[in-house]
Amino acid sequence: MRTILETLSVDRAYLQGECSGGLDGRKDLEAAGVRVVTVPGAGHNVMFDNPDAFVAVIAGQG
Repeated sequence: MRTILETLSVDRAYLQGECSGGLDGRKDLEAAGVRVVTVPGAGHNVMFDNPDAFVAVIAGQG
């Protein structure tokens, strides 16, 4: 799935919950043009843990 994300030609974002720990391969994603966003106060379920931040990132405001 990550390989697909790295090769898409559209704007891409990878949301990482702050409480989930480090993200293996973060530099590779960023090098491929993927915007990696660490969402504060969120774990694995970013959209439930911090819905306001999730919506802001998806809407391009975060």
